[in-house]
Amino acid sequence: MQTPFFPAWRAHLAALGRRSAHNLRQSTLAQLSQRLAGVIPPHLLRAPPAGDHSRERIYSLRLTCECFIWQMLNPQTACREVVRQVQALARLEGCRAVAEGTSAYVQARQRLPLQRLKQVFQATASATERRAGRSRVLQNRPVKVIDGSTVQLPDTACNQRVYPQPSRQQSGCGFPVMKLAVLFSLASGALLEVVMGNLHCHDL
Repeated sequence: MQTPFFPAWRAHLAALGRRSAHNLRQSTLAQLSQRLAGVIPPHLLRAPPAGDHSRERIYSLRLTCECFIWQMLNPQTACREVVRQVQALARLEGCRAVAEGTSAYVQARQRLPLQRLKQVFQATASATERRAGRSRVLQNRPVKVIDGSTVQLPDTACNQRVYPQPSRQQSGCGFPVMKLAVLFSLASGALLEVVMGNLHCHDL
């Protein structure tokens, strides 16, 4: 932030960002569920009539998605801790006891429909933008910021084909690398869009 413009923008940057993120990370699963109620439209997490998550189980589509979000807000949190949160929620709501094993949660998380997760992502971005209101910088125009990064993926044959590791990495020693280009809202800090590619894709 060495340009003459950024210091003047600091008060407007991601108005809902750090404060909201900190509050969410301090939330229990029950509190997070209440906070998300007004952000994610109910129909997006409603059980489908058939297929995965259609049967009535402890880890419903809604609960599994909320558990996943809670786990992402608390990096390096083990699945066992997620299950403990579900156990506390069950006791709070007077539901039947939840087993301590993590297998049911892990399987439910693997069945989360990607398209539905994308819709949830878009809904949260839209809600955040509405709450932040119009940005006062650049004459009320919506300002967006783009940034790039990389992440390491599980070392599977499929990932190695699609997302090869750096060429200078010794064969058999590295991990597949995914390249990301991410679009943010300057006013709210909301992540609006993400494009994924491999190391051979230019940022542009």
